[in-house]
Amino acid sequence: MQIKPLPILAGLLAISLAICAVGAEGAADSLTKLPLPMAGAPLALFDNPNRLDAVPVCKSSSTMNFYSARSGTVSAAVSWYAAHLSGFKHVHGMGSGRSQDTFYNAGGTLIVSITGEPSAEGQDTKVYSVIYGTIQPGVTDKVIAAMNSQTAACP
Repeated sequence: MQIKPLPILAGLLAISLAICAVGAEGAADSLTKLPLPMAGAPLALFDNPNRLDAVPVCKSSSTMNFYSARSGTVSAAVSWYAAHLSGFKHVHGMGSGRSQDTFYNAGGTLIVSITGEPSAEGQDTKVYSVIYGTIQPGVTDKVIAAMNSQTAACP
């Protein structure tokens, strides 16, 4: 019996593509389990985040995954996260000459924060980084807004 390589290669390719599609569709941050932009999204992040443990946020403690951006504009990233983080609130600010956009859940325990390249307010720039984080115990809207402008708003 002679094995025909073409049907076997086609079958392996189909299986590989199916595995890649499932992996990309379900890509999530390891810390928060929130969705990561997948292939074809208007934002691309480097795969290996830097873990930042025990970052103080007022009287709370947070753990964060810091992702550097490969490509994408702030406006496109904000649109993508608005469509993929159902039920999350969004707040915009400026800190250190960079746009800061944070999405957070109602309890203030999960955040995704987009930082732009240096720019003037209202200017759409490239994304510098995205942070996925957990905060325990959760913080208020006021505290999250203050994080975006890098001002103190601790109760």
